Amino acid sequence: MKKTLSILFAMAMSITFAVAQIPSSNAAAAAPAAAEMAEWVEQPSADYASPMQLTDMSFPTEQDVQSLIAQNVDNPDQTVAALLNIFLGDFGIGHFYTGQTTRGILDIIFSWTGIPAIIGIVEGIIWLCDSDAQWQARVEGWRK
Repeated sequence: MKKTLSILFAMAMSITFAVAQIPSSNAAAAAPAAAEMAEWVEQPSADYASPMQLTDMSFPTEQDVQSLIAQNVDNPDQTVAALLNIFLGDFGIGHFYTGQTTRGILDIIFSWTGIPAIIGIVEGIIWLCDSDAQWQARVEGWRK
């Protein structure tokens, strides 16, 4: 733990040092930015008295929304779910992504023990090794 913290501290210090080395007052680079700012300030403000026109916009229908839900929520991506479970399994993110909210809440409750992290890594590896048919069967099992 100390080694990780010291590495993170060293990285933060090196980034801070690198940013400090960048010249901040370059007159040639500041002139176009100042001209652009002056143009932006001189632009007329919007007319808020007239109502907004929505003729150019098209709103999604309920069928469009249902198809988006079916594509993205009901069919979680196998790789994304596995990686979320491996890296963020301690907080139940992989289970929330796959629609297992009860399991995700249990992972959050017991995250202080570290057990959900270990289970998340193991489950994530299993999920990565699943074939497409096995993954779909697993997702269907969660939906029941």
